[in-house]
Amino acid sequence: MLEILLFGYLITCVSGQGGADVVLSCSLVEEGSGMGGMGGGALFSRTPATLVLRDLAVTPDLSPDTLTPFNPPSVPDPDSIILEAKVESPEIPEADLLLHADCNEQEVTCEISRYFPRNAKEGSTEPAYFIGSLQIEGGGLSLTLILQTLPLDQSDRPALMQRKLELPLSQSGTLLTEVVFLVFSRSESHSAPIGGVALLDCGFRQQDPPPGLELGLEWRLQHRGSGRKVLEISAGQTETEEGPAVHVEREGSSVDAALLVGQGNASLTLARLKVSDEGTYICTVSTGLYQAQQVIQLHVTQPPHVSLSEEKLVFRDELPQKLSCHCKNYYPLDVQMEWFSVSSTDSEPSVLSDQVSLSSHRQHSDRTMSISSHLTLHPSTFPPGTTVTCRVTHPALDTPLSLSLTVETPEPDSYWMVLGFLVITVLFFYQVMK
Repeated sequence: MLEILLFGYLITCVSGQGGADVVLSCSLVEEGSGMGGMGGGALFSRTPATLVLRDLAVTPDLSPDTLTPFNPPSVPDPDSIILEAKVESPEIPEADLLLHADCNEQEVTCEISRYFPRNAKEGSTEPAYFIGSLQIEGGGLSLTLILQTLPLDQSDRPALMQRKLELPLSQSGTLLTEVVFLVFSRSESHSAPIGGVALLDCGFRQQDPPPGLELGLEWRLQHRGSGRKVLEISAGQTETEEGPAVHVEREGSSVDAALLVGQGNASLTLARLKVSDEGTYICTVSTGLYQAQQVIQLHVTQPPHVSLSEEKLVFRDELPQKLSCHCKNYYPLDVQMEWFSVSSTDSEPSVLSDQVSLSSHRQHSDRTMSISSHLTLHPSTFPPGTTVTCRVTHPALDTPLSLSLTVETPEPDSYWMVLGFLVITVLFFYQVMK
């Protein structure tokens, strides 16, 4: 999948059939002739293009009265690239998110490139195929669409040709296509705790697959320059006695094969998560001529266990005292530790930055981390009644975690009291014995 992302605008219109048309500003991405900046041109070339998704179902809360019809150019332009994509079967899941993106002020990223089907006959040029990638800013829906061109009626006159693509245009100057295959995800990023379970969403839709068509699913993990296969399934799209062939590389990973074949649900479940499971997961679905994928980020987290070194804060003999805040077994590494104090006369807490030191990070066998922050307290600066707080901020915590102690008034030294009691007791027994 190409990774060039261009932000575009989105317009929602009403089609003549009563459904909604979504008009996207896209980019046609092609391989360039250069060496990507190494003395030549760009590695990829980008040409402005427009994608029109036809006849998306209008949700009840989207009034057709507020929408205007999509109008193709009044004069066809052979240099313009406008792809009209009929969306009937398969339907786009969660299409309402595309319909509402403009109202929600969300950018929709769109890129299109030529697609060459798997196992296609050599020399075959008709129909032509395109692959489109759509992503809504902020998540919610990511789509990879495979578009197939539709035949044109050229009995009256030859069709106008699009100059760059060398493909025939409709009378309105658009390239007529239909969606024949799509792979989608409703969550591009997922977080789960160590030892927990993660469900990575992925699914596909296809236009009228023939009985017994081979279906393939592969999940791979990419992280820090290395990759490995997680799970692979090969199945027919109709029930067979043999059942699907499932090959599991990562123990505790699973895909429901029945849902995969019957409903196009390719979601991956990962149980007993470890730090090593974190990374970029690639869901690749292949069937017949088509293959497309989605990318989902998995973030493994572990909230820190925070504790203080003292249960009471009492100064002895007017000597400084060290208070430590221990932050243990957290992941990822990003953690912030802060100290605050507030006395009985203060209205706002004060940040303590002096006399503060941090230990080095310590990594455990499960790859979680620990760190400690040390604060040196002086009696003259922290009188009794002063509250000292350690606050920890970490991505696995919804809100910062704080622990506090209040400086207490020292109790009278009991050493001489105990000694005096013992002396009196000894003298008493001495007199009794005498």
